[in-house]
Amino acid sequence: MHVLVIPTWYPNGADKLIGIYHKEYCNALANNGVKVNMLYVDRQKMSHPIKYLFMNKKEVIKGSNYNVYMRKNFDIRRISYSLSIKNYCKTLEKAFKDYIKANGMPDILHAQVTIPAGYAVCKLGEKYNIPVVVTEHATYYERFFNEENIKYSQYVLNHSYYTTVSKYMADNILKKYKQCDVLPNLIDTDNFIMPRKKVDGLKLITVVGLRRVKRVDDIIEALKIIIEKKNIKNASLTVVGDGLDASYFKNRCHELNMDKYVTFVGKKTKEEISKLLNKHNIYVMSSEIETFGIPAIEAFASGIPVVATKCLGPEEFVDNKSGKLISIGNIDEMVDAILSVYNNIDKYDIKYLRSIANRYSGKSVTDKAIKIYKELLKDKK
Repeated sequence: MHVLVIPTWYPNGADKLIGIYHKEYCNALANNGVKVNMLYVDRQKMSHPIKYLFMNKKEVIKGSNYNVYMRKNFDIRRISYSLSIKNYCKTLEKAFKDYIKANGMPDILHAQVTIPAGYAVCKLGEKYNIPVVVTEHATYYERFFNEENIKYSQYVLNHSYYTTVSKYMADNILKKYKQCDVLPNLIDTDNFIMPRKKVDGLKLITVVGLRRVKRVDDIIEALKIIIEKKNIKNASLTVVGDGLDASYFKNRCHELNMDKYVTFVGKKTKEEISKLLNKHNIYVMSSEIETFGIPAIEAFASGIPVVATKCLGPEEFVDNKSGKLISIGNIDEMVDAILSVYNNIDKYDIKYLRSIANRYSGKSVTDKAIKIYKELLKDKK
């Protein structure tokens, strides 16, 4: 079976984490015996038109399991949204023609995110008679179904096997449309399974892209209350990640006089995150919205319970046996939840926590994907 994955996002710009799961998905498919490559249209901002003129428009990034075939185009969304989508579709088809010359015709096209990749890939699928799977990841996915986008999203739904990474997203789609399945993000669970160390004190950790909607300052405020009012002095928070609002959260930490207890360590590799998780005993997620929540699953794979806000994605896998769910922005509730988990830390069954993570292992997710692919190919015949 030959699968071509076509994402809307790819981690080649300033943010090296955005779309990282597409790379992990391709690796997992390859490890499961599938011939897989990735095709990516890299939309260049209008702020550097001269630079764009002299760029190499084509690039092939060779990997051990799969290759990424990249083609740049000029992003004209500021001029015309509809023209930018047409331009994206043309660029993708040019890249696709180059791809099939080098690799042959794929059996399955798998687009990541409804617009623009999903729409453009469905156009290709219809023209070249190739089954299409589309997986939606975006927290803002509902905007793809508003008046401006409905003609594109409706086309996608009518010309693909449509999936989302979370059940709540699929349920929302099914209120209006007949078909939608769940194909979750996958986790390299093996990378996070290490012998658990005995951790001294209350050691909190969060792995996050530092943007305001992640509300990391809520965790810092909760920790301040725990230390100063609940008199737990041996406590700390490690913040893993970077982002546009990193300076905002660092300034808030300083304003709260919590520099002594909070460490911002920046971006880390999966291997480094695994080692860090093993030195902590509670993972905290404080977001306003998450379509899934990969780091929480990584925490479970590491045998760590999770305190998470009711931000949709985590509500599907955090329960009373694996941690606590709390209201968004409720600092007192967060304090109570953290202390409850901490005071009962030895009661959390590591095998149960890891069983949750195993639902999202590379093998589990790609087994489901391959089953979908085979059904589509059977229907095509």
